[in-house]
Amino acid sequence: MVFALCLLCGVLLSLTSCAPTEPPRLNAGTAKQFLKLRGYNYDEASFLAAAKANDAAAVNAFLAAGMNPNTKDQNSLGTPLISAAAHGDIEIVRALLNGGANVNAKDRSGYTAVLRALESPHDEVAELILARHDINLNAQGVNGLTVLMRYTARDREDMVRKVLERGASVDLQDSDGDTALHSAAQRGNVNVLRMVLGKGANPNVKNKAGGTPLMWAAVFGHEDAARVLLEKGADASLKDNKGRTAAAWAIENKRDEVAELLQTVGLLHR
Repeated sequence: MVFALCLLCGVLLSLTSCAPTEPPRLNAGTAKQFLKLRGYNYDEASFLAAAKANDAAAVNAFLAAGMNPNTKDQNSLGTPLISAAAHGDIEIVRALLNGGANVNAKDRSGYTAVLRALESPHDEVAELILARHDINLNAQGVNGLTVLMRYTARDREDMVRKVLERGASVDLQDSDGDTALHSAAQRGNVNVLRMVLGKGANPNVKNKAGGTPLMWAAVFGHEDAARVLLEKGADASLKDNKGRTAAAWAIENKRDEVAELLQTVGLLHR
C-alpha cells in the first residue's frame, strides 16, 4: 500500500513538472490509477471536465491512459482543445496537440480552437495552434470571421503577413459581407491594405449593405487608405444599397479631406 502511494505521488510530480513540449510517458494502468486518486472517472465526461477545469495533470493522464483527444461535448460539440483554447490554457493546448488533437475540429457554432483563442484574445495559444502545418486557415464560425480578419482588425501586421504567406483567403466574407479588406480600410492601416491587395483582393468588393472598402475608408476619414485603394483600382463611382457613393459617405461624416479627394477623382472620371 505504501509503495502504491509513493508510486502515485511520483506520477503526480511527473505530470505537473514535466517539460511542456514533452508529455510524461505513463502506462495506461498507472495513469488510470492517478486519475482515480485525483477524483476522476475514466470516461469522456470527466476528460472534458478536466480540460474545462484547467487541470493539466489530469488531461495528461487521460491522454496517457488512451482517451480519444477529440472527444466532443454533447451540448456544444466542442473538443477539449477548443475548450482549452477558449480559456487560454497553453499547457493543456500543448498537451492535446502533442496527443493528436484535431486542430480543425469545430464546435456547434462552427468555431475551431484557433478561432476561439482569437476571440479573447489569447495570442500565445493562437500562435501555438497556427504553427501546425495541417491547420485550416480559412475556417469560419457563425459570424464568418476568419483568422485573417481577426488579425486585420487588430492591426497585427506580423500575423497578417504570416497567414497570407500560408494561403489565407482574402476573398472570404463575414456574416455582414465584409472582407479583410473592409476591415483594413476601416482601420486605415495602409500596410495591411497593401498586403491584402497584393494577394489579389478585389478593391471593389461589396458587403451586404453594398459598402465597399473605399466607403469604409471614407466613413472613418482615412485619406491615405483611400488613396491606396484608388491606386489599386477602387471605383469611387460605386453606390451602396441606398445610392450613396464613397464621397457621399465622407461628406455625411464630415471627413472633408477625403470628400475632396473622392470628389476630385469623380470629376476626373466624368
